This record gives sequence, C-alpha cells and structure tokens, in this order.
Amino acid sequence: MREPRAFWVDEQFDREHGTGGHGRYEAEVLRRIDEFAETWGDFAPVAFAATAWRVASELSPGFVLWHRRIISATCERSPWDGGMVCAVTWPGNSTTCWRR
Repeated sequence: MREPRAFWVDEQFDREHGTGGHGRYEAEVLRRIDEFAETWGDFAPVAFAATAWRVASELSPGFVLWHRRIISATCERSPWDGGMVCAVTWPGNSTTCWRR
C-alpha cells in the first residue's frame, strides 16, 4: 500500500511538459529570477526557500502538489526571528502554522 502524503513534487510531469530540455519549474524560476534577488546574500536560506515554494506552487498545475483536501499552503520567512513559517488550511480547520 502506498504511504499517504500531504505534499509531493511532480518531477516527471514537469520534465515531460517543459521545453528546450528544461523543466517547467526551471523555466519559471529563470523567468521570475528577480523575485529571488533579495535572497542571495542572506546567511540563512529561508527567504530563498519561501520564494522557491511560492514559485513552485503557483505553476498550473503546480510543481509542488498537495493532497486534494488541502485548500492552501504557504511558506514565508518570519519577521520575528527569520525562521520558516508555514501555514496549511484544510476543511474544518483554521490555518495551522508551524515553525522550522
């Protein structure tokens, strides 16, 4: 039996539907490279990871996919201590946040 997952990366679809030997996600990152500009000099990779998550989840269909019961999922850098803050919303549950 397959283990249930909340999130996964669909690398096969991404490669099969890319162009010029590049995956869709790679092309999207290159197209939106300016969104990563403020993350390059950061000691911690949190801002970079949050930007990468946003770009991956905004593709249609997404590069990062989630279980059909999940309504939304976001990641961002905490202004308080710079750690990663993630929020997931699913039916019957208000947004649940966790820190990493």
